[in-house]
Amino acid sequence: MGASQTWTGIELRSDVEDDLDALYRELRGTPGLRAQFVAAAGVAGEQGSALDMVTVACTGGALTVLLQIIKAVVESRRPRMTVKVRRGDVRLEVTADNVDQVLPLIESLFSDES
Repeated sequence: MGASQTWTGIELRSDVEDDLDALYRELRGTPGLRAQFVAAAGVAGEQGSALDMVTVACTGGALTVLLQIIKAVVESRRPRMTVKVRRGDVRLEVTADNVDQVLPLIESLFSDES
């Protein structure tokens, strides 16, 4: 991938490790996407999950693919899967019940340069 491409990143979280793992498996290796697990920050005296979130960097051309993958994974694992999306201070939750309403909002996160 060329150095001239602009990469935009978001965080994806889930309270269920299996759901987060399923999402990562679908994202990994997709052209235009860079997905990686980021370990939870340790808190003294607490035993946390080894995998806290997936970070995704996305080229502009791969945004549609990213949104399709999020939709497919959430809908396939319904009714319980919730993905929490964060870019900067903006946070959204995606579930099978609201996936079609929320994906355009996620897309707007990538076009918002503020």
